[in-house]
Amino acid sequence: MTGTLGAFDIQGDLLFGVSTADFIYDQVIVTTSIAGIEFGFYAAQLSKAVLGGPADGFVVRLAGSTQGLDIVSISEFGARIEDEDFHGITIYHAATGLHKHYTTNPLVHGQCFTGQKITVSGWSFGCVNDIAATMYMSQDGFEFIKFDLTEIESGLPWLAFDLELKFTLQTKSLVLTPTLNLGETTCIDLYTAIVTDPASPVSISGINVYGLGFSYSWNGVSIKSLSVFKTSCYAITTPEYGSLIESIAEALENGHEYYSNYWELFSIEVVGDGCCGGNYTFLANTYFQCDSTSLFGWGMTHIEASMPISSNLFLNGEIEIDTDGLNHFGFAVRVSW
Repeated sequence: MTGTLGAFDIQGDLLFGVSTADFIYDQVIVTTSIAGIEFGFYAAQLSKAVLGGPADGFVVRLAGSTQGLDIVSISEFGARIEDEDFHGITIYHAATGLHKHYTTNPLVHGQCFTGQKITVSGWSFGCVNDIAATMYMSQDGFEFIKFDLTEIESGLPWLAFDLELKFTLQTKSLVLTPTLNLGETTCIDLYTAIVTDPASPVSISGINVYGLGFSYSWNGVSIKSLSVFKTSCYAITTPEYGSLIESIAEALENGHEYYSNYWELFSIEVVGDGCCGGNYTFLANTYFQCDSTSLFGWGMTHIEASMPISSNLFLNGEIEIDTDGLNHFGFAVRVSW
């Protein structure tokens, strides 16, 4: 459930068991912006019936800018929120394979202070235009400090490097990642990655083209096509996560759902004016798989639609059909105020 109360944006999530309807997890997120400062409050509880529970906690996030620098402060009281350094929480139901991912991860029972993280970004020095520094301290003391340098120029217009230098109490690590920039295109996207030698990560051995995309929009109609050439390492994410080509490792790390058995997507989305100021939407995604014996290698079709009944009331529905027949059917009523 999401909504707005005055200057505050509020999100609430409540999860119950599939068969027993027992309480499993809840989350409340409140965000607002006052005088240029972003404020966020994240709270969550985890049932003792789930691995890692019982646990509860909250996080306070403050963010703002000064003198061209962006500053983010995250204070943890028994919980963590998902960002570049930490994951959220993914809850699995073993019997059905269903799982849900949430931003706030409660870690301990009892809301005591457990950590503080401060990030300052937007520095520039020499030929590096974006430098970020992050320090994290737990209730036990200093944990790490790291420096991220992005888009370090190599002298070649198509090649740059990202660098991460990290210090802990006992270790120092340096990660240098080459990045490829083939320029901007109008409607065709080429998904590429630099291939490095495992024995020497800074040794470039080739360029891997692992995907191809096409997109075009006209008068409320959007068409998109995605093709994955290396399904062992890359996949197409579900509509909930944007229907993008993403590495499987990153999807697992970020808790993104993806289709492991489909290599190609053709999508059409229509958005138009409905009644009472709302918009109706219609989305149809058709997926193809390599080992399918159906026409054109068809594997699955996902259809979802949203229709406004009034300015505050929407009817939502979705259906999935694969080679085995009806796979999923859902219906929902969405109310806003």
